[in-house]
Amino acid sequence: MGQFQYSKEELDINKVLKMNLDASSDLLNDPIMKAIRNQSDENITSSQKLLCSLNKKKEVDDLSKKIKEKTRKLEHSPKLESWEEIVEQAHSKYTDVVEIEDFMTPDEIQSVFDELDEINEKFSKKTSIGNKTDLAVLTVAIVLQVTKTLLFPYIANKFEYGKSFDPKDRLDHNDKSIKKAHREANDKYRDKKLKKNDAGKWIEILYQTVPYDITKGSAKQGIHMEGRYHRLHTLGHDPILGWIFGTANILTDCITFDNLQTNRIIRHDPKTHAKNMKITHEIVPLSKMFQESYDITMENKLNLAAAIFAQSQHLKSDKNTKLGLPVPVLEIFNKELASKLYRENYDALCFSRDVKIVGTSAAVSRFFDMIIAFVHGLYKKPDEDVDLYKVRTRKILLISNSIASTSAIINAAITKNPKSLDIGGLLNTVSHLFLDIRFITKIKQEFVENEISERLQKELDEIDQLYDSM
Repeated sequence: MGQFQYSKEELDINKVLKMNLDASSDLLNDPIMKAIRNQSDENITSSQKLLCSLNKKKEVDDLSKKIKEKTRKLEHSPKLESWEEIVEQAHSKYTDVVEIEDFMTPDEIQSVFDELDEINEKFSKKTSIGNKTDLAVLTVAIVLQVTKTLLFPYIANKFEYGKSFDPKDRLDHNDKSIKKAHREANDKYRDKKLKKNDAGKWIEILYQTVPYDITKGSAKQGIHMEGRYHRLHTLGHDPILGWIFGTANILTDCITFDNLQTNRIIRHDPKTHAKNMKITHEIVPLSKMFQESYDITMENKLNLAAAIFAQSQHLKSDKNTKLGLPVPVLEIFNKELASKLYRENYDALCFSRDVKIVGTSAAVSRFFDMIIAFVHGLYKKPDEDVDLYKVRTRKILLISNSIASTSAIINAAITKNPKSLDIGGLLNTVSHLFLDIRFITKIKQEFVENEISERLQKELDEIDQLYDSM
């Protein structure tokens, strides 16, 4: 019985290593193979001399250099066996338990531990974390940070993060149920207000068509509203800006476009007085529109209340339709992106859903940080300075997040593992990996050898300066 304990997987690895080592030793010491190698070497040497005598030294040197290149493709690819097949061969060859001592000398084993100590020392030096407790907590922190990072795609996918809606699941804009609900809401609001107030303009505001729903006359004014996509170009339909511009539009019979141009609308033909809503050529400055809104509000405060209610009802009736409402505010800053998203059926409801998911993710991230800080705090000794200890905690959080986010080793070991395709398998993979000292050592070595980002290095330096100043 050797000095080490092994898992089943490690025992398999031991047998494979011994099998390869024995095979290499056999090839090296086999007299026939040795004679073949020597003869091959002599043939190569004599061929090189012959080519050089024929003034082909440059070609020989170029070929020798090319052969040594790591990117050179092999002309004859070796047959690759699966790991399971290799393990089976090793088991058939060695029936007894194989331990490290069976194929490594004491000096070789010691050199491995020396290398491990060297990596740990370099890691401690680079991170300025020499305390064993802090290093242990750092490992726990990395596990939590990795788990947090990898769980997000699963959760996001479950709640359809970033996905567009299916128009088939939405109602038509003129669906009878929408109109019925809208009318009933208006009637209820009107009846409630009439109990304590007189009738007036506010009732007209409540029931009239909102001005920013009109497209007629836009072409004549040189305004391209894209017909069925007009909601994208009118600020009254913006889920956020609409509460300001839409309400003001309702009060003043104006329509404000995504370039902030505002035009007056008329509801009746000036000659026939027949109902005929359209956009006119009259451009209304925003200052004038808001002044008119103020004046109308002062005439009767119910005018403003009715306009706000009408705005809320219109947004409510539009948001669940096949075209929905555009992503808020975006049309002001990036019309192309706003148009692209809207045409791809990514609307305000999709955006609201994704904001909630991102917000939840941020809250979860904060919660994980609190857990790490709490775990680290459990090891604080009574005589240790609180502020200095907080600085050490901050450094643990910073480094663990950096490693979890950027480590290629972690990414390869977890995301490319077929067993990590579900949350249960993912958590199981993470827990097993971080109980493996070799895996942890690889991560430390990667961190030591890779260039730390300028931002991270700056933050680490600031923390060290803060620590030194205390």
